[in-house]
Parts: sequence; C-alpha cells; structure tokens
Amino acid sequence: MIQVLAGIVLLISVCIVVVAIAFKAQQSIQSSRHKSMLEYGRTAQLLQDAHDLHQFGFAQQLRRRWGGLSSFGLSFNAAALIGSAAFLFGPAIGEGGASVLGFGLPILALFGLAVSASLAELASAVPTAGGVYHVASVLGGRKWGWRAGYFQAAGQLAMHTLLNCACAALLDRLFSDKFAYQATDFTFWCTLIVMTLAQGVLNHWGKPLLGSLQSLGIWLQAGIVLIMMAGLLWLFWPGAYSLVLLYQFQNAEWNGTVTGGAFMSGTMLLLKLFVGMDGASHGAEETIDPRIRVPWAIYLSTAYTFVFGFVLLAFILLTAAGSVQSDGLGLFLAAAKTGTGGSAIILFLVVGSLWGSGLHTLTISSRILFSLAREKALPLHKKWSAVSVKQQVPYYAIWLGVIASLVMLGLMFIFSRDQMILVLLSFAIISLHISYVIPIVLKLRRGEVAAIWRFAPWRIGAWSVPVNWLAVIWLTASSCLASVYIHHWGAGAVAITALLIFLLELRNRKRHALRMQSSGVKSRKEIYRLERKFPLND
Repeated sequence: MIQVLAGIVLLISVCIVVVAIAFKAQQSIQSSRHKSMLEYGRTAQLLQDAHDLHQFGFAQQLRRRWGGLSSFGLSFNAAALIGSAAFLFGPAIGEGGASVLGFGLPILALFGLAVSASLAELASAVPTAGGVYHVASVLGGRKWGWRAGYFQAAGQLAMHTLLNCACAALLDRLFSDKFAYQATDFTFWCTLIVMTLAQGVLNHWGKPLLGSLQSLGIWLQAGIVLIMMAGLLWLFWPGAYSLVLLYQFQNAEWNGTVTGGAFMSGTMLLLKLFVGMDGASHGAEETIDPRIRVPWAIYLSTAYTFVFGFVLLAFILLTAAGSVQSDGLGLFLAAAKTGTGGSAIILFLVVGSLWGSGLHTLTISSRILFSLAREKALPLHKKWSAVSVKQQVPYYAIWLGVIASLVMLGLMFIFSRDQMILVLLSFAIISLHISYVIPIVLKLRRGEVAAIWRFAPWRIGAWSVPVNWLAVIWLTASSCLASVYIHHWGAGAVAITALLIFLLELRNRKRHALRMQSSGVKSRKEIYRLERKFPLND
C-alpha cells in the first residue's frame, strides 16, 4: 500500500511541476520587455525577428514561415513518442517489469522537465539555428560553443540513424509478412536507403510542406494513441490487471520481483522519450516569434510526451499484456494490432509516425551542421553553409546529414550488428547530454549578467538556478547510467567523437591563429583575448 501511495504522489507531483513551471514562465513573459509584433501583422513580426537575428551577426537566409504548432511539432516529433514506444517499450518492460512505467517514467519526466525548462530559457535568449551551440559561444567563447555544437550534431545524427534503423527494420518485417519474402540484410539496407533518400529529398525540395508535416506528425501520434486506446478498451476492458501492479516491482511474467539493476536497465530505455526536445531551437530562424514559441515548444513537448506516454503505455500494459504474444520488438506492436481487430493498418501508421520522426530529426541535424559551417567550424564550410536561393534551405547540409547517417549506421552494422539500437541510443543520449550540460554550466558560472538575458521573455525567475543545477546533476548522472545500463559501447563512441573534436579544434585553432597573425596580432595571449571579446566573430 505504501508503494502505491508513493507512486501516486510521484505522479501527481510531476503534474504539479508541469503546471507550476508553465505558470512561472507565463508570468515572466507578461512582465518581460519583449513585445510580440503579431498584433500589428505578420510582416511587422518578420521584421522584428530579422532584427533580432541581426543582433547576433547573422542575415535572414532561411525562410521564416513556421508557426507555434509547427515549432512544437519539430520537438514533439523528434522525441518520437509512438516510434520510441514501438521498439523500446517491450524491451523496457521485459527488463524492469511494470514498475518501469509506474515509477521509472515519472522520475524521468521530473528530471526531463528540469532539463527542458533550462533549455527553453536558453532558446528564448538566443533564437538562432545553432541552439545550445550559440548560447555556449556567447557565454564561454568560441571553443566551448564549438564543442557543444559538435556533440549536438553527433547526438542528433545518432538519433536520426536510430529512428531510421528501427523504422527500416519494422517496415522490412511488415513487408516480408505482407508480400511473403524473406527479410535479409539486403532488403533491410534497400528499405533504409530508400527511406533516408526520401527524407533528404523532402527536406531539400519540400520546405513548404515541412511545417505542415510537423503539425501533421502531432495529430498522427495523437490519433494513434486514441485509436489504440479505443480498440483496447473495446476488447479488454475491464482488464485482468489492476493499476496497483504498476507499483509492485513485479517482473514481466508477474511471478517475482525485479532487481535494482533490471529496473534501472528498463527505465533507461525509456529515457529516449525525453531526449531531443530541444529540436525546435534549431528551427528558430524559420519560426515566427521564436523567443516565445520555441521555448514553449521545448517545454511542452516534454510535458505532453509524459502525459500521452504514461496514459497509453499504462493502458496497453494493464489491458492487453496478458492477451497478446510479443517478442523483443513487439509488446507495443502486438497490442496495437490486437486493439484494431487484427488490422495491420495501425502498424503502418506507426511506421509512418516513425519515418516522420526521422524526417524531422534530419531537419534538425541539417540546421546544426549549417550553423557550424556558417561559423567556419567544419571543413569545406562554404559548401555546407550554402543556402538554396529558391528553396531557402541549407541543401548541402541536408545531404551531408543523409550521408553521415548512412555512414554511421554502416559502422554500427559492422562493429555491433546485434546491438545497433542500444549502441546508437546510448551514444545519442550521452552526446546530447554533454551538449546540454555545457551551456547550462556556463550560465550558472556567469550568472545572468550577459546582455542576452535582457530580452529573453521565457524565464522561470528565482527557480532558474536550482532547476539548472538539477538539470546538470541529472544530465551527468544519466549519461553515466546510459553507458552502464544501455550499452557501454555508446560511451566508447563518445570517446572517439571527443578525439575527433579535439583534432578539429587543433585544425581550427591553427587556421584562426594564422589569420589573426596575418592581421597584425602577434601574441597568443592577444589572440585568446580577442576570441573572448568577440566570441561569435571570426
């Protein structure tokens, strides 16, 4: 009884935190110096947004047309509630039992809210496509900005690769059942390449559709939730299981208790639901009124992912768990198909949602690569920072993201074929968490004395420092836990990435020193002084 009460209190506490932080942020917006120009028309707001961007030394190159729903869709679809649940929910429950959902998911959501609130504040202060990269550059100088940007790019590319890998495996499996062929490595790679190229084509030539697809992705995921819940309710309610079982630390077979290590392993698999919520910040230069809409998108994507995820997954577990047969991929998929009377339509909707999440993650990755190239942080930076005059998209950066994703999966296929999903997940979590920690720590170190906070409307006031510290502690701890309980090779891949970043830093530092010396600056001390004074300028 005490465990049940503790679980319910935890669930209610998360809901209270969601509302409290949102209320605090709304108060800050109303009392801030920021004034939205939308009441004077779209043109006035576009001029204001372009002026804000000019303050950071950038021209308006990307087409600004996304509204609040599209911005929210970029973060919500990157978190990929439906897609992540499809290939991680079954293994998570298999590892840690139902308590992973009863206790693990609310705990993850509580820390995820702290992280998303911290990132939302940063996005409100620096509304550029670089996201955390530019905040780190402003607060800590070029070297910390580039480090955050490199880890961010690596993490988002790993996320894109992970989503496409899962989607291709699922789609190949469905097609093999439908058309009676044997699924092999060849059919998997054919499916994957076609899917990834289609995402690249749509990102390159389909810019007018991207905003609509981001909004559609929200409704698609919500629709899948409602269809599955309605079907399961019709077939199995009242189920054979009680809500109390979510808090009993029972194993997946309901015949024994789980160990602490098994509980941690299952919980960490669900961490994917709360990674990638900062995706909207990388579309800031394409969002109208980004100082308001982008931070809300970051924060609300975490809140809605938790609410929808908890309700749907608890419903599946407590109604259909004893009535469906599932394999490592399949508790979610089996419940989805059973809940629609055996129809495979819902499964293809799940695949569509998963592919859409990969599409939007590629959008995010390409904007990060574009932003780094614009700051001359990548080799061949002029090419990768090029923007199509007609489409107003960074087309070379898009295809760089496509190639990098395929190469990354090829390396994973060679070195860890049987554990690709887990290695990619671990690598993505650790890389992204490192990129989040850097600007948050810099903010805590410098306080709010920097001028960038003066016009940041989305703030949480006196709560900011404790929330930021909580985010830093969680990001550090969860990175260590991911390397232990998801896959240790993810940490190894991060170490290799850190080595590559170090080599890039040496190259960039040498080139920069040569340019500074050619401009008359002779001493290394003077070079470093100027870098700190003008962190965003070359």
